[in-house]
Amino acid sequence: MKMKCFSSVYYTSIFVVLLSCGEDDVDCSAVLPPPNWFEIGFFDTQGNALIGSVYQQEEFRLYNDNTELLLRPVPFGDPERLQVIFSNIQSNIEYYIELTATDTDTLHFNYETINGPCFSFSNLTEVIFNGRTIEFEDDSRIDLIK
Repeated sequence: MKMKCFSSVYYTSIFVVLLSCGEDDVDCSAVLPPPNWFEIGFFDTQGNALIGSVYQQEEFRLYNDNTELLLRPVPFGDPERLQVIFSNIQSNIEYYIELTATDTDTLHFNYETINGPCFSFSNLTEVIFNGRTIEFEDDSRIDLIK
């Protein structure tokens, strides 16, 4: 009797699993898209934030020969970091960031765009700051030391 009951439960479980595996559609209605931006912060060698102290303007110009953007601190977030939206920049292109009228640095961003089942999202893979490749653990927050 125990074996018959176990067998019945076993085959019913297998049947339910097989039915649930046949559905290829992904329900995206309950999924939020990942952020389409990352943050950069400028710090001195002691770890003090330079945006909001040394660099006091409300927006910073990021530009090259083809593009000019105005970067602002992260809204409702860290006022010591600037928000860079992936769709506003191109991967593998050199940019300049004007921190003051006399202080301009070079930035180079590399990222990949991944097509997920519900959304496409970008993943930062490399940042080059003034010719140096920057090590980072979190691809959504990049710390640059000046």
